[in-house]
Amino acid sequence: MPARFPEPVRAILASALVIATAGCAGSSDPYPSLAPRPIEQISMAEPNRPEAPAAVADPAAVQRYAPLIAQAQAADADFRRVLEEERPALVRGRGAGEGSDAWLAAQVSLSRIETARGPVAKALASLDAARSGLDPQTDTGAMVAIGQAFDAVQRISDREGASLAQAAGR
Repeated sequence: MPARFPEPVRAILASALVIATAGCAGSSDPYPSLAPRPIEQISMAEPNRPEAPAAVADPAAVQRYAPLIAQAQAADADFRRVLEEERPALVRGRGAGEGSDAWLAAQVSLSRIETARGPVAKALASLDAARSGLDPQTDTGAMVAIGQAFDAVQRISDREGASLAQAAGR
């Protein structure tokens, strides 16, 4: 025989059963759906865009900056000549005491060599000034040409600096 509960206990159990099953029943209240919203289904990844064509140097700009490259190359030849002329004084001055005749001669030689580097530095400064006057958005061909010219002169300047450092024993 089934167990019989007193009336108050049965009322409490019945209430609990009604409350428990009420959560399972559908509600007519307008609760929001837990399904993904339309905005959550949109990909936020960067769209695939075709690459812009590579900018090509403007031939007129290449011609405009060619004299500066030629100037730097000619100045580099002069620098190399002066460096070779002054190298013996630099070598003698390496171990000499500060203020000695050999040290003073080496300082004068360094000054002459640095002066010979001036035209290359001037060409770099001219190219840098011209580059700063261009709009990279509209003058792409000119920007490419000046960038190529600047890089060519910068390589010359870097080689001269390395040669001077090697000759001076730095």
